[in-house]
Amino acid sequence: VGDTGEITEPQAKVAKALEISTCKDIWLAGDIIYPDGLSSAEDPQFKEKFLTPFSLVIQSGKRFFFTLGNHDYKGDPESYIEIAKNNKSIYFPKNYFVYKENGLCFVALDTTVFDKIYMFYKRNEQINWLEEQKRDLKKDCKLSIAVAHHPLFSSGDRKKGSPQLAAFLNEYVFGSFDIYIAGHNHVLADEGERDGTLQLISGSGSLPGGSPEKAPRDKFNVEIPGYLALGVDKRESGLIANYKFISAEDGSILWSKIKKGKGIR
Repeated sequence: VGDTGEITEPQAKVAKALEISTCKDIWLAGDIIYPDGLSSAEDPQFKEKFLTPFSLVIQSGKRFFFTLGNHDYKGDPESYIEIAKNNKSIYFPKNYFVYKENGLCFVALDTTVFDKIYMFYKRNEQINWLEEQKRDLKKDCKLSIAVAHHPLFSSGDRKKGSPQLAAFLNEYVFGSFDIYIAGHNHVLADEGERDGTLQLISGSGSLPGGSPEKAPRDKFNVEIPGYLALGVDKRESGLIANYKFISAEDGSILWSKIKKGKGIR
């Protein structure tokens, strides 16, 4: 789920839905704190806009994995790393990282440095790191998922990423991973595949809006508070991702499909 960083009625509904869900881990696809991120690890906004609204989710034993969004960069993005060091319910060792479990590989990326031209000097380090991780993961990864804030394209508003962001995603992510999960667009969306990579958007965590009047054929895009639930089935042929978009309004399944894992390509 992404873009949860404002205290709103949709945020409260999403928090309740996550609390009662069967999910064991929750990935936040950026924009954790609106509108300007955190000034420091002691900024009271973190308690006000995250710890308090999601307190029952944390108490239920679920763990949060963070990725950063453009609004988080308006403050001090290092604050989230410091917070995670002292909170066992939050996993965020670095702005980009790998998490592996039984053939399932998550690669968290920091796409804001590619979206913002003035952050060009931070790009090469992450690109080199990503290429090294992809080489290392090829042997054991059966289902590969990249998680970041910015989508490459959309059937709703914000039709496409900036040229420099698109260049990065097209070159290093699409065609390499099975699934790419983003936020930024405040919708729930299955945008289909490009170069064998499925793009899913889950960004309706607090300020839903921006879906088209009618989604294109074979695509799904709605501005309903909710989240993306991902399950993994192990079969003889490999790992299968079962994904569902869940409404926080009534708990209904809005859209569901499967994606067969091929690992890192």
